[in-house]
Amino acid sequence: MSKPDALREVFALLDRWRHFPNYQLERRADIFFAVYLRSVLAHKVGVALHETIIPEFPLKRDLIWPDKPTSQSVKVDYVLFAEDLSRVFFVELKTDSNSRNDKQDHYLERASEVGFRTILGGVRDIVLATTSHQKYHHLVAALADLDFLSVPDDLQDHLYPHPRPGLTKRLRQIEVADANPTIEVWYVEPAGTEGDRCIDFATFASHVVKSKDPFSQLFAEHLRRWVEPAGASLPWR
Repeated sequence: MSKPDALREVFALLDRWRHFPNYQLERRADIFFAVYLRSVLAHKVGVALHETIIPEFPLKRDLIWPDKPTSQSVKVDYVLFAEDLSRVFFVELKTDSNSRNDKQDHYLERASEVGFRTILGGVRDIVLATTSHQKYHHLVAALADLDFLSVPDDLQDHLYPHPRPGLTKRLRQIEVADANPTIEVWYVEPAGTEGDRCIDFATFASHVVKSKDPFSQLFAEHLRRWVEPAGASLPWR
């Protein structure tokens, strides 16, 4: 199978499988959206965006529901930043408009009220509680590169090639910077929801199609197709 044929087969499978009851298209296609998200969002918000995109950003649950102390988190699909770091954009991807739910809308809105500096404090708490030290270090390093966190100079020496004694002491030395940029919540979904900051698939496709490579053209074609609700068409035969 040639590469162009393989690419078409990938999208054909996504087209077909998205109609099945338990198939989550957004979990398979999220990387496709990420390739274009920065430029599409920059156009919508009217400011240049930093090159950093953080996927599955953790929000410590008890910042949203303070009556239930925990080190667990809920996640934001993508977090992007204004180039001058004055604004932070929480972006949720929905490939099915019916998957929007009040609970998620609530915690995203609540997070924007809590403030980014407080959220970063929650990230620090999670880092201190987790056993996935090396994975969380990638998150910490990304935030440190943006000057939102400061970390000890020898932290990596205690993490690689494997965690070693002295790590906990250094994790406790992670500090949250004073910066507290405003948070905006955005949605990427098949059709816009009135009153929300939404980028619908037709708008997203109009940006994607400007890239003339075969992948972009295929993705734009299928974005327009995915506006139709999953399950609404007759089964493929």
